[in-house]
Amino acid sequence: MKYRKINDATVQCFISAEDMSAYGLTLSDIFERNEKGEGFLRDIIERAHDEVGYMINGENIAMQITPMQNQGLVVTFTNESPAGFRDILQHLKDVLQGVSAELNRQNEAVQQRAAQEFDENRRMFVFSALHQAMQYAASVPANLSVKSHLYKADEVYYLVIEKNRLSYKMFNKISAQAMEFGTMIAVSEERMQYLEEHGERLIEGRAVSKLRRIYMA
Repeated sequence: MKYRKINDATVQCFISAEDMSAYGLTLSDIFERNEKGEGFLRDIIERAHDEVGYMINGENIAMQITPMQNQGLVVTFTNESPAGFRDILQHLKDVLQGVSAELNRQNEAVQQRAAQEFDENRRMFVFSALHQAMQYAASVPANLSVKSHLYKADEVYYLVIEKNRLSYKMFNKISAQAMEFGTMIAVSEERMQYLEEHGERLIEGRAVSKLRRIYMA
């Protein structure tokens, strides 16, 4: 794990897939906030004192958890007032842009531009087979309305899910579930345009619910 101190009250912790494995954790443990996941998050905060001199002042700690493309996480936490927490999403966006740019450095130019313009309110997942996309859709609660679109290009399937009216907690949770079946990649207008021009749009608007019905039929 790597720590970065944003200011005296706010710290980011970068957690790799290897870190998660060492702790015997899955993304679901974190986003469902079960006993194992809660213990891990408490440990992260406590270790921040030794790593970057973070001081806990006894106030409530606000936390934002974002899944990464490498199956890891960025956990950002602060004990500032609610007004001070507003900058966290921008920090997370900067982090995701940097990681995405590094992962796509050797890709073609359109993919690099897509990675650098990460849209934090949309996430794209790649599935090697349609059956994997359907399995994921079946794992999403049936009463949850998820704005989502399914494309096929280059013999793989791309599922785009949008935050829309979902809370960030639920958006992160269903993103974590998706990474158990596929791989998350950066999404941007350029990448969406590439899919529209070079791929096939299979389902528009309610892809998750339609894939779930097909899988459960």
